[in-house]
Amino acid sequence: MNSCLSTTDITLREGLEQFYARYENQLSHTDTALPQEVHAFFKSHDLVHVLFGCDISLFGEGQVKLWTIFGTTLGFWNHLKLYRKANAFELSRKLPFWKSITDLFRLIGSVPVLILRARQMHRPWPWEEYERYLDTSIADLRKEFNIQVFP
Repeated sequence: MNSCLSTTDITLREGLEQFYARYENQLSHTDTALPQEVHAFFKSHDLVHVLFGCDISLFGEGQVKLWTIFGTTLGFWNHLKLYRKANAFELSRKLPFWKSITDLFRLIGSVPVLILRARQMHRPWPWEEYERYLDTSIADLRKEFNIQVFP
């Protein structure tokens, strides 16, 4: 599994803490000088990483984009607008070339499955109104929303 979490019986809050600890030196958006709107965007983005079991490789970031568009309340146009505003496309320039190529082909092959899994969710994940779920286990959230993590 392409998960950044060791277990799903931890809460979403704990999962986010693990995510930040694991990728501490690779995340540029944790800079405290960034505007509040950018921090809010990235917290929602990082929660999608945790909940949907995605790492920060190009493949994982591609998965997050698809899950965000098809499996959250943010949607396509707001996704593009916020990603541009937060300069979130910068990550792809920092990844090794050959790893990016293999991840890209892997992602292309997984697009139909990811879209289908997002469409099979019971309801979309709330992009902004997630606070009430932070102390719920990741396993329970995946069950409640019918999230099937992609391997």
